[in-house]
Amino acid sequence: MVASMSDAIMVKGCCTELMTTQAPNVSPAEALEIADRVYGLKGTLKLLNGERDANFLIRSNRGAFVLKFINPAEDPGVISFQTQALLHIERHGAHLPVPRVLPALSGEVEPKVLVSEQTLTLRTVSYLDGISQNLGKPSVALMRELGTSLAEINLALNDFQHPAAHRDLLWDVGHAERIRPYLDNLDVDQLPLVCALLDSYETSVKPRLAKLRAQVIHNDLNPHNVMLDCETASRVAAIIDFGDALHAPLINELGTALSYQFDADATDPLWQIKAFVAAYHAKIPLQREELAVLGELIAMRMAMAITIAQWRASLYPENRTYVLRNLRTTWRNLQCLTALPEGLLTQSLINACTPEAP
Repeated sequence: MVASMSDAIMVKGCCTELMTTQAPNVSPAEALEIADRVYGLKGTLKLLNGERDANFLIRSNRGAFVLKFINPAEDPGVISFQTQALLHIERHGAHLPVPRVLPALSGEVEPKVLVSEQTLTLRTVSYLDGISQNLGKPSVALMRELGTSLAEINLALNDFQHPAAHRDLLWDVGHAERIRPYLDNLDVDQLPLVCALLDSYETSVKPRLAKLRAQVIHNDLNPHNVMLDCETASRVAAIIDFGDALHAPLINELGTALSYQFDADATDPLWQIKAFVAAYHAKIPLQREELAVLGELIAMRMAMAITIAQWRASLYPENRTYVLRNLRTTWRNLQCLTALPEGLLTQSLINACTPEAP
């Protein structure tokens, strides 16, 4: 076991019950019957990928919707928090391309159903068609649009409060030290770099996060949660999946989002990041103290991704291909990012947010 620098003793199992509980076992036939009975939706059904919940796309007489049977390990308070966050965005950012909650025929937004003698909570939201960002073509224009969209979502959520927003989540880059018990799943060539990043994070980054502004954030703007317009594959059609949302330092939102926009193959691997952060900054001006930690948050989130993915692959070998689908790219990006000259990433972020002199 790798030794921890953290004052808190990390124990395996912290924040992980949800990630180690299998998704509900719901058959398509059961889902179709429930969609009709609970929501009045009749149509065709397709099973969607999901690590924690059982998700179905139903194309119905009333439109297309995603029917989510929520993992039974999920805290009821957290379920309410995620639903209310979507409803809050609908009220305060109606123009934003995020899913809309569909109430049941009874009016409930989180109806309960019995499946195989297990009571499950449902959430059904509008399906926003598109292709995931990783299948589209990156461009400066797309990065600007994505940065603007994320900032507008954060503005819509700025005053949203819920008791369950303050939650323990393994994917929270604000508590990256929680991955230490899972470092044994890393390859021997990955371990030294991840440990070094964790040590630096705990000593020089985390103490500063507590002093920065905080609010509810999406917390998972990865390319699979960004849908692009099907025709052009170059415009944002939807931002989906608020399953990792929580109350955290606002800059963590960008630390997570930008960790997926590094381009190791480009002459300037930071070109996407700079366009994205500049557009975000135009909507929500970033403070100097936030920009000072953003580079390390980006690297730390990459390190978290490769650690958690390999741990989950060890738990569910039958789902290994899906869980590790981004591992090779993320590891390569992390190596390239940490090989940049010291201070270059932070200065590039500052420059991107600094207006050019006329």
